[in-house]
Parts: sequence; structure tokens; C-alpha cells
Amino acid sequence: MSQYDIAVLGSMNMDIFVQVKDFPKNGENSFCEGIFPAPGGKGNNQAVSAAKFGKKVTMIGCIGNDSAGKQLKENLENRNIDTSNLLILDDIITSSCCAIIDKNGDNTLLVNMTANLALSEAHVTNVFNKIDVKALLVQMETSKESILAGLKAAKKKGIFTIIDPAPVNGIDEQYFHYADLIVPNSNETKFITNIEPTDEASALEAAKIIADKGVKNVIVKMGQNGCLLYQKGHSQFYPSMKVKAVDTVGAGDCFAGALASHFIEHDDLDAAIKFAHIAAGFKVSRFGGHDAIPTLAEINSVLTKYTELSYV
Repeated sequence: MSQYDIAVLGSMNMDIFVQVKDFPKNGENSFCEGIFPAPGGKGNNQAVSAAKFGKKVTMIGCIGNDSAGKQLKENLENRNIDTSNLLILDDIITSSCCAIIDKNGDNTLLVNMTANLALSEAHVTNVFNKIDVKALLVQMETSKESILAGLKAAKKKGIFTIIDPAPVNGIDEQYFHYADLIVPNSNETKFITNIEPTDEASALEAAKIIADKGVKNVIVKMGQNGCLLYQKGHSQFYPSMKVKAVDTVGAGDCFAGALASHFIEHDDLDAAIKFAHIAAGFKVSRFGGHDAIPTLAEINSVLTKYTELSYV
């Protein structure tokens, strides 16, 4: 039985980042500031984030037996992430994503799912029959069958399970009954509850609705407006750090990986949220993918000053 701190069940993409001053209008030809490829996918990003904070991570996903898939696998291995539980297929291409980022750091994503949707229930079930982990991170970018198989297996084995319900069109509320924690952003929260969280009061109202659907713990993320934790009938609001955002791509993934990493070590959601907030703050202040995720030393350098930081 192979042992890990965290298993990440999710997507792996080869991303193409396009920097623009402003998003082009329909039919408009315009110049861009730069174009470059980088490993991505929500699952991939979360695995790298958790591993960067010192945890032993295994990645459960699907890639094609092509150049992009080989690059993604090599990138994980270079970051000390286990790849023995990847499903590698000869007859499908590795998933890809185009991320267009404007001068404010806001982004629009176009994703070709291909291999991500080929992750099978049988493969996931087989993986959980041979691994022991402390926590499972799941997103909504692989097949529903694979997600449900992972959640059920984790529940049966008593593994702490965190759901990042993104993208919203992949959300199935039957997942909620298997989750220990869910971390929706504003858009995802509105999709689930019909309430747009913009402050502590609206976030609490929405969190109660989500909890009633079967999730034990809820963290509603509101970007620069902070986040709210709701558990066991009690809530706590956390303001966000004031930073100049240059690239918001992967910020939520950085948050999720940091949260899981800290929680399994300290069993304290309050402390884990503070840790994850700082990690995400560093991430959005830098342009780029995995290399923009901060180090443990960087976070610890400001963690003790958390209450003294400047907030929006």
C-alpha cells in the first residue's frame, strides 16, 4: 500500500498564456504582449501547490501518450510529485487550455477537455485500492464517473475530502454528501445557491444553504472581498490581503493546495485559511503558472504578521 499526504484527482492541461492590454472585441484583430506555454489544469496546479509546501503528493489524472502529456508528467516528477497513478492513453490527445489575461490580471479561459474526460471510474477505483492518503483534492474538470468514484472511495476509507467546485458546469450536488469541505468562489456559490456573495452577510447566507445540502464545512471565497468559513453553525470572516493583482490564473488552485497542505499537518481550518490566503496573495501578485506559487519560507515570513497586514 503506497502512502501519501495528499491525492489530487483532477485535470492536467498544457496551457497557452496570452497577455493583452484589453480583451479583443468580436471580430477585432489586435496585438498581444506575449504568448507562452506552461503546464496547467486545476488538478495539476493544486498538486504542485501542495507539493511546494512540503507534502508528499500523488496525481490521479489522464494524459495522452504525446509530447504535451510527456511534458506534463516530467514537470510533476521534477517537482517530486508521484505520477504512478496517472492514466496514459495512446488514442487520445492531452488536454489543453488558452488563458487570455488582461492588464488588470483578469482572465478568460478556453479549455479543450479531451484526455481529462477520459479518466475512468475503473482506474480511479483501482488507484484507491492501493493507496493510503490523508486528504483528497477534487475539482470538476474530469469525468463525473471518475469524480464520484474518488469521493466514494475516500469516504469509505475515512480520507478528508476537499471539493473545489470549478468549473460550475461540472457541479453535481450528489458530490456534496461525500465532502468534508467545499471551497466555492463567488460565481460557483451563486450557481449553487442563487445568492451572489459580496460581503460577510451574503456569504454566510449562501454558506448555510450549501451546508444544508450535505457539506460539513464551507469556505466561500470572494476574491478581494475576502472569504468566510462556516462550520458547525458558526462562521468566521477573513479579509484578503491588499496586493496588486497581475495574474489571477491559478490563484484558487494555489489556495486549495495551500489549504490542504496546512490543514493535514495542523488540523486547524482557521490557521489553514490564513496560510492559504497569504499563498494566494503572493500568487496573484506575480505573472506565471507554477513558478509563481510562493515557497513555504515566503509564506512563513509574513504569516506571523497576518493580523497586521493591510486588507481590502
